[in-house]
Amino acid sequence: MLNRLSAVLLASCLALPLMAVSASAESQIRQKKFNFNSGSSTQSNDGFWTQRQRRERRSRQRARQREEFNFLDRTRGFFSRSGDFFDRQVRYRNARRFRDRVRLSDNDGPDAASTGEKYYTYKASVPVALADKKLKQPRPKGAVFASASGTVVDANEYVQTVELPDPVAQATFEALKQSSTGVALSKNQVKALVKTYADRQFEPLWIEDNKPSSKALAVLKVLANADQEGLDPDLYRLPSLADAGGIERLGSDPVSLAKFELQLSAMALRYSDHASSGLVTPNKISGYHDLKPPEIAAKDAVASLVNHPAPQDWLMSLHPKLPSYAAMKAELIKLGAGEPEVEQIVVPAGPLLKLGVEDDRVPILRERLKQLKLLKNKDELALSDNQASDAPLFGSEGAVLAAENTSNVMTETDVRALRAFQKSVGLSPDGIAGRRTIGALNGKKSVKRTDQLALNMERLRWLPRNLGSRYVFVNQAAYRMRIVNKGEIEWSTRVIVGKPSNQTYFFSDQMSRVEFNPYWGIPQSIIKGEYLRRVQDNPSYFEQRGYEVLNSRGQRISGWDVDWWNYRGGIGVRQKPGPKNALGEVKFMFPNKHAIYLHDTPKRSLFNNDKRAYSHGCVRVQNPRELATQILGWSPNKIASTIATRKNTPVQLKNKLPVHLTYFTAWTDESGDLAYYNDVYKRDMYLARALKAEKTALR
Repeated sequence: MLNRLSAVLLASCLALPLMAVSASAESQIRQKKFNFNSGSSTQSNDGFWTQRQRRERRSRQRARQREEFNFLDRTRGFFSRSGDFFDRQVRYRNARRFRDRVRLSDNDGPDAASTGEKYYTYKASVPVALADKKLKQPRPKGAVFASASGTVVDANEYVQTVELPDPVAQATFEALKQSSTGVALSKNQVKALVKTYADRQFEPLWIEDNKPSSKALAVLKVLANADQEGLDPDLYRLPSLADAGGIERLGSDPVSLAKFELQLSAMALRYSDHASSGLVTPNKISGYHDLKPPEIAAKDAVASLVNHPAPQDWLMSLHPKLPSYAAMKAELIKLGAGEPEVEQIVVPAGPLLKLGVEDDRVPILRERLKQLKLLKNKDELALSDNQASDAPLFGSEGAVLAAENTSNVMTETDVRALRAFQKSVGLSPDGIAGRRTIGALNGKKSVKRTDQLALNMERLRWLPRNLGSRYVFVNQAAYRMRIVNKGEIEWSTRVIVGKPSNQTYFFSDQMSRVEFNPYWGIPQSIIKGEYLRRVQDNPSYFEQRGYEVLNSRGQRISGWDVDWWNYRGGIGVRQKPGPKNALGEVKFMFPNKHAIYLHDTPKRSLFNNDKRAYSHGCVRVQNPRELATQILGWSPNKIASTIATRKNTPVQLKNKLPVHLTYFTAWTDESGDLAYYNDVYKRDMYLARALKAEKTALR
């Protein structure tokens, strides 16, 4: 035993000088390995590890060796070497191996900070009963009499309980105090309504001569026609009328009239809120919504109901005034809210159907186009000619087309109708029924046009009532951008929007500048989420692709001077202006927290596709030079010469231009007809769920 221990101690003593030599050699290796001088315009010639970084690293290694040293452990004993050193050595070996294999891929040019917001489980606001148990019996005004001595005495001073002279007013007070109104509202609405009634001694708003007034009947008609506005009439029905079997059978007793009074006030107040702001709160659906819908304070809404000479007109004035809303409303009335679902004709898949092609599926295609009201028989066409308006369901360039042909050959009439359909859904109107067109024709059987219209009318209520006299309007679902001037489309172009995993946000802002030959600064979220692994394997990854690495002071440094393995931020990376810049020649800035803006792109071929959801969230414009001409008022030559300088040139706008990035799966096209678009982000589904949650809470 002693001999074995002696041998071990002797080996240890002999190993000490060898370890010193080995440590010295290792430090030389480290210095040689890690002294990479990039030769760029950097403030330090110390290579990858600065002196401070090396000192800190040595300190951490010594502390770890003291804590974990084990004489007989091969990984942490005398015969081990730093695992961290070898890990980094492998990384640098891989970096050198891939240094000559630099290729710009499609994912090397993301253009926004959108990294995939979440859709939330929508939680509806819980309403409270229209009641106030703390109400005190009001004293009638002017309840005085003369005493024997001739002095005036207030009767309320001597009587414990004094009822209001109007029985309906007294019953209204008791219904509020006893919580027997039968309806519920938000807390603010309840507070405003109770205060208004208390201030007016519970005098009724809607009762005259012990029956509903003409104002009440007019407001009831507005509530009953809520389906024409894309709202659910069931949310505004009065329980008292449902129990009585209609307005004609409403009792004339004070209790029945008081319940009718309060329920009509409550439902009119609820309707005003939904007409102005929408039923759901959009920002509770997902992080991709950043909206502030127009809102009317509850007290102001009650005041308008009380003081407006025609409260029914005031309620109708709360709806959006945009032409698209009017078109949706007209189409909804035409279709009939709640109409039975017609069994959809499905066009089978197969070879291309185009002009002159003979195929057994052509009659089926023709019937589907007739079902969509893009083709009509002669008798239907004659009937429609006698009507004042007969806009087709999809809205089109081809108007109504006669369909008498029953052959298996595609005719010019079929092609015209097919082109009208393709245009209405955002496809290239080539008149050829391929995979995409047939898929759009078949669509989803569960989607009803009435439901789709109602969803988009709800979205319209989220927009500002005044979009601006001149503004930029982007409809992400349609992949199109417009400049609208005084209600007329001044200019339009195709756009590319965010991928479903990196969606473009729904919000409004104001454009403040146009920047020619822009730099592209990579957002920190993209550096960490998409590039960190690549730059860890190759610290010169960015420089090899024409990017600049900047420290916190904005000074250029080498990628080898950054500790990418412990990266927490603080380093800027930007792409220099040029033909390969991810933002192209020009970008249009409206500073916002989402880092979303409009810009050019070097990948122009993507605009030829029908579905154009490729970006990281920003909106890429097909004709950016023309857009700059429209916004700045410059000549095309001036814009071309500015771009030709290759110098970064920001231009501030004299007057900020409103920008609205929206999402509508139903909207009017350039001719003013309604068009429907694919729900690329599935937002119709999430909105439908939110609406269902709100309706369930209110019923």
